[in-house]
Amino acid sequence: MLKNFPEKAETLENIMGRLNEYGRNDIKNSRGRLFTYFYDPGINLLDQTSEIFLNFYNRNGMDYHAFPSTLKIENDVIAMMGSLMHGDDNLAGTFTTGGTESIMLAVKSARDKYFESHNGIPEIVMPVTAHPAFGKAAEYLGLKTVILPVNDKYIMDTEELKNSINDNTAMIVASAPSFPYGVIDPVKEASEIAMDKNKWLHVDACVGGMILPFLKDLGVEMEKFDFSLPGVSSISIDLHKYGFTPKGSSVILYKNRELRKHQIYVNARWPGYPMSNSGLQATKSAGPLAGTWAILNFLGRNGYDKLAEKTLKAYRIISKGISSSGFKIVGKPDATIFAFTGDNIFDTGVKMIENGWYPQIQPANVKMDLPPSVHLNICPVHLEVADEFLDTLKAIKNNNHNTDENQLEILKLKNKYETVDKLVKMIKEDNNKTVLFHILRNFDYNTGENIFRIITDEDFTASKN
Repeated sequence: MLKNFPEKAETLENIMGRLNEYGRNDIKNSRGRLFTYFYDPGINLLDQTSEIFLNFYNRNGMDYHAFPSTLKIENDVIAMMGSLMHGDDNLAGTFTTGGTESIMLAVKSARDKYFESHNGIPEIVMPVTAHPAFGKAAEYLGLKTVILPVNDKYIMDTEELKNSINDNTAMIVASAPSFPYGVIDPVKEASEIAMDKNKWLHVDACVGGMILPFLKDLGVEMEKFDFSLPGVSSISIDLHKYGFTPKGSSVILYKNRELRKHQIYVNARWPGYPMSNSGLQATKSAGPLAGTWAILNFLGRNGYDKLAEKTLKAYRIISKGISSSGFKIVGKPDATIFAFTGDNIFDTGVKMIENGWYPQIQPANVKMDLPPSVHLNICPVHLEVADEFLDTLKAIKNNNHNTDENQLEILKLKNKYETVDKLVKMIKEDNNKTVLFHILRNFDYNTGENIFRIITDEDFTASKN
């Protein structure tokens, strides 16, 4: 039954009480316990920027003539991020709600540029480690994805890239770094290929754009990945990750305004006000934008260098401790996000969560020929809890007698007669929390995706409340 629209007003006290009850089972940060979802600089003073957020959240960036501050602030943020990515005065960009919107806009722009001189179905050529947002953009915007395997370093195979480019290629994607393993794709080689083939190269630096430049300041060696490479057309960067800005803060940057033109939407063909939007949003709160501007200026390059130094130190302690505990780091990470694998890795990940630590478990379907793993985003705050985390992990390792292999045999038997609906029921009822990960790894892609479609559809059902 649907919840009735409220008939009478409630007191703020009751409203807050009800919302607090709703949030009772939410993951709590507890300073350093999260290795995903939330990037924590460990600076309590940044919490005070919430006042700036509230000051601007009702200013509507849709009409920057009515709210000229929103235009000034956005142009400032784009300029700052453009200079960080070695852009020049021709650079253009847009502040967005997150990496998915940034990527969606880049894909839309590349698609429409393709249509200027081509017919047919445009294609995105990308490694299997590229973010799913590119698949979502392709599905929403009518493109085809061409998925490339990665090499033994877990980065894009440039020979495969060369062989996959054709007349229908609208965009090439490289990650800096890839989210699953924290390794940077060979962007320099991809840039040269893009220049030679006259193709659009997008660099997804959503997770790396606000940490890699500062790691480089500290002397960490890494390949170029930004606009200093002539073949790079666009870059996406999430500021709400290692920029530590309010959630809903990202930018899409273009080498020049000519490349950005296709993301601008204009409509004067209706009787209402003329509409002109630089991106997907029309109405947009200036709260995240102002909060981002404030934090970038509050920290500055020097502040971000210091945070990167703490993050790097925490990464080195934790990754070394994980290796010495008998696990294997996947590849050679270029940043401070990484994954590790080993025996009973699904059970290890689940037990970490049960012990109050929150990583991400990465099943990696067997068809990919990539290892299942546990993924960690390291932040400055993790330096304070590194030893405690490693002690917990070692204890889990020493007491882990529940083998993933036994669970897999059970699943193989059930797969002989279970439908997707019954698998969903089994997942919800089974006390073994690793079942879902085994299904995603060992069953075909369609089975895993259909399970999630059913679960998502059932979860977002208003009448069940």
